[in-house]
Amino acid sequence: MVQQFKLGGRTAWLKRYDPDNWLRPSLVRVWNALASRLDLMALRSPPRYSGEQAKNIELRRLEALRACGAPVPRILGEGPRSLILSDMGPTLAHRLKRLKSANDADILVRQTAQAIGKLHRHGGYLGQAFARNITVGDTGVGFIDFEEDPSEIMSLAQAQARDWVIFTTGVGPYFTDRMDVLSDLIRDQASQAEPQVAREVHRIASRLGFLERAGRLLGRKAAAMGAAIGAIRKGFATLAIAAVLIDVLSDGDCDMWLAMVDVVSHAAT
Repeated sequence: MVQQFKLGGRTAWLKRYDPDNWLRPSLVRVWNALASRLDLMALRSPPRYSGEQAKNIELRRLEALRACGAPVPRILGEGPRSLILSDMGPTLAHRLKRLKSANDADILVRQTAQAIGKLHRHGGYLGQAFARNITVGDTGVGFIDFEEDPSEIMSLAQAQARDWVIFTTGVGPYFTDRMDVLSDLIRDQASQAEPQVAREVHRIASRLGFLERAGRLLGRKAAAMGAAIGAIRKGFATLAIAAVLIDVLSDGDCDMWLAMVDVVSHAAT
């Protein structure tokens, strides 16, 4: 639970780490089983805790992100199973819902993608890179909400790939009929990503390729997600191919060939 209040004349947030209701753990188990079945390990939900354990994870993650140079909330105080956090400005979701023009969306998403790319280049990751967990205020982009840690169940490359997939599919609905623009915005940062991250993003997008084909039949939201999957696949395609060549040239062995054959076979069916 998060509650806004005034502290010394400034906006602050009281965050309590209460247990989830009974439904969420059940849904997480179902989702993780499905993600494992589809070989989408980077999209599994990390363990979610409550109380002091969740608070300590957030404290640790905030410290680690701050060490990477990431703009995150300051700790203004703490209590049993709770923290008081500084305000980071309006969320990206809030800003996108109040757009005045398509160009405004381009500016916001480009700015955010650059901040995520910079964080990744410094060895960091978000985990829940939804527009509601990203702020865009007067001082620039910020990141919030860290009571989960993907590193408990995945590698750094998978965690960073997870960020790109969650972020791109999240902002996709604001680029309806303009997915080529979103691809270009993502491509700018993909060109600077680590090869193993680019490979993982492209692999995930390829595994989810069925959403591109089926999305139109499943409603507006599914169609937007499918289109966003196509955008991220195209955005990371060039670097993923380059990473394959690097694999071959480095040691003559390329594990990616099997994945590529799998992608081709799925596309042909």
